Amino acid sequence: MRRTTDRLTIFALALIIQAALQYLLGPPPDGRPTWLAWALSKSRHLASLPPRLRVFAPFAASAVSIRAAALAERARPGGGGRAASILIQAILLAATFDAWRGLRASDAVQRHLASAPLDDDGRPVAALDSERIEAEIGRLANAPSESVVGPWAAYAAFDLSGAVAYAAVESLGGPMAGPGAEGPLTAILDPRRRLVSVRRARDAIAAAATLAARGRSDLQPPELEELALGSETPIPVTAMSVALDRRTSWNGRAVGWQRPAPDIDDFSRARRLHLKALGLLAMTAAGVVAVGDLFRPTPTSNGEEWEE
Repeated sequence: MRRTTDRLTIFALALIIQAALQYLLGPPPDGRPTWLAWALSKSRHLASLPPRLRVFAPFAASAVSIRAAALAERARPGGGGRAASILIQAILLAATFDAWRGLRASDAVQRHLASAPLDDDGRPVAALDSERIEAEIGRLANAPSESVVGPWAAYAAFDLSGAVAYAAVESLGGPMAGPGAEGPLTAILDPRRRLVSVRRARDAIAAAATLAARGRSDLQPPELEELALGSETPIPVTAMSVALDRRTSWNGRAVGWQRPAPDIDDFSRARRLHLKALGLLAMTAAGVVAVGDLFRPTPTSNGEEWEE
């Protein structure tokens, strides 16, 4: 019971730390998706490692940090040691995801619209550009899949080391892999199979959260088919199009082209759905932590079980 309580506390504290980072520092520097990705990009020692070790080094570092936190807790059980252990793990977890990614982009659009001149009906003139709104809704819809679903699911299923490992694998592709390489992940996985399957599962979870936030239970066969195919676009973007019953776009490709073009009100609806979907994802992750720990072997320390 104590382990479950600690993990839920770590998750909640990580969300608070994320909010504080967003308020005080803004997004991760250099356009990085997470603070962990930024830290890895600045590590000269990591860049000098072979591709295989680049993936496992962050995982090993997180395991050492967790072990150090456990030792601190053991040195002062029930006191400041436990609080320090929870705080260290929460900081590490907060570095693996970015819950504010979608809202940052949509906030920029909202500020732009707030400063735009109004038409005779009191609407911002800039809002008449439906293509811009379609694109922004698509970005907003895909943000949970890109920034929170993977780390939250990995934390719920595999604890903090799993979240760090997932975020590291997602972060260490591209430039850090060196010229001519697809990324260090190619050294340990077949990206055409395993990684693609993981990302499809991640996208499906984000899409399900969007539809659940909308309360859609009346999907018809054409809508189900579009969700299955996704028009070669991420399924969360298609799900948002279905939930709003409006057209969206992804990288210039229209999704739900037979639906009406969105307007300002639809953009506001998309923001609300995004927030609800994040809330559902957070509650689901917390629920998996609580239920999953009931079926795990009780960890021991020097032959003694966790306190119940």
